[in-house]
Amino acid sequence: MPAEFAKVLGTAAAGLLLACAAPVLAASEAAAASAPAAQHAAGYAPAQPGVQYGNAFAFRNLIPSPVLEQITTAQYRQMVQAAAQSNTLLPADDARVKRLHGFVDRLAPYAVKWNDRVKGWHWELNVVRSRGTRIVGLPGGKLLVDSGLLDRLRLNDNEWGVLLAHEMAHALREHAREGLGDMQVAATLGANPISSLYGLTEPLPALPDIAQRLAALRYGPTDETEADVIGGDIAARAGFDPRAAITLWDKLAAATRGDRAHGFIYAHPYDKRRRQDLLKRLGDWMPVYAKAIGKRVETLPPYAGISAVQRKTRLR
Repeated sequence: MPAEFAKVLGTAAAGLLLACAAPVLAASEAAAASAPAAQHAAGYAPAQPGVQYGNAFAFRNLIPSPVLEQITTAQYRQMVQAAAQSNTLLPADDARVKRLHGFVDRLAPYAVKWNDRVKGWHWELNVVRSRGTRIVGLPGGKLLVDSGLLDRLRLNDNEWGVLLAHEMAHALREHAREGLGDMQVAATLGANPISSLYGLTEPLPALPDIAQRLAALRYGPTDETEADVIGGDIAARAGFDPRAAITLWDKLAAATRGDRAHGFIYAHPYDKRRRQDLLKRLGDWMPVYAKAIGKRVETLPPYAGISAVQRKTRLR
């Protein structure tokens, strides 16, 4: 994403966190006492170097979803404002932006089953003029897209539907938590009480530049699988052909594998194993898609771009 984003300070996030922190800390001892034992949940980030976890489950919940949504929304607003001021924000009436808005409108109703908080979200999408090929989905329903995805990849409607549903899934499951670092964001509340309450043996670091972290999010394989499963279901129910997932990720891999610093495929790991997993999941998604468009699976035409040869393609 544009360099301007990496320069936006996290002051708004800090203020929001401080404003919302008091009730959280007030109830923290009771929460810690009653919290269940930490589980090795899928996608849970490993301990940071130099920091030992105590009750990791309780610590993760130190930043409640409403606070996380306020933080990411505030940073999203600053990022969009910075793009507007630098004349890199595509206007809402741009045909390309309107096209993506239409896709999000189709997908949004099917996101509710995956996160009850979605009922209070206002999905928002903005496109930033950039040669990059990144897209970020944040809790609260905020999507930020690099125009390079539009200009360089020439995705069809089904591919866009699958991609946006995938990013919406990242937002629904709060995968940005790990990229932002609950532990570091929580440092704003004061290192001593948090360290003693949650068994941390080292002082918590200072509040990071959250905008920079948002622009450099990297997802792990578990997060990607979860986003594939949820996003595939949402896309299929909205009438987007889930077979587009194969051509979409093949295109993204081919177009961005050479850019290790900013390439989409390095933020969203894609390899042979994940490709095969997507192919297997088509058996679950295709009946849902067929029903959504009023057809039977056996009457669906072949999908352009998926052949027997391509199914055997070996990814590096």
